[in-house]
Amino acid sequence: MDRRRFIRTAAAVPLATAATATVAEAKSGKPDYLGVAEAIITSWRRGDLEGMLTHIDDDIVWHSHVGSPPLIGKPAMREFATKLMGAMKDVRWRVFASAQHDDRLYLEGVDDFVTTEGRRVVLPYLGVLVFRGMKVSEWRDYFDRGLFDRLKSGEPLPDYLKPLTERKALF
Repeated sequence: MDRRRFIRTAAAVPLATAATATVAEAKSGKPDYLGVAEAIITSWRRGDLEGMLTHIDDDIVWHSHVGSPPLIGKPAMREFATKLMGAMKDVRWRVFASAQHDDRLYLEGVDDFVTTEGRRVVLPYLGVLVFRGMKVSEWRDYFDRGLFDRLKSGEPLPDYLKPLTERKALF
């Protein structure tokens, strides 16, 4: 390759990279991890497993409940997420607040869905997504497993938790 061609090619690379940056990235100088999380959640609400998985690294480590063993790798995530999606109807998963630090995105939200038995489950949670590039490589969900089990069995959400679940959502 001659020198002029090299310089023209080298000059084009940053332009091509900048063209793929989101508006949020351009304004903040940080990757738009919240935009990726919103795309994941929107796909999940629609029951679009493959759309959700496009944002997941092949080597994902997913703690669908911290305290339970993680699922490792996209095939394991696909299998478990398929079962979860089949057990959830009328999904209204919401995020109320977020914070980003380095390669991590912290999400405060509520899982909200109807079980196949017709019971609504509304469960506060905190999620941590770790990114490799623009794909999620680690995913940890923190929530009260005892409360989750009680809600699934038909107990109502305790009144003291309703203010946590009824706030205005980011999405």
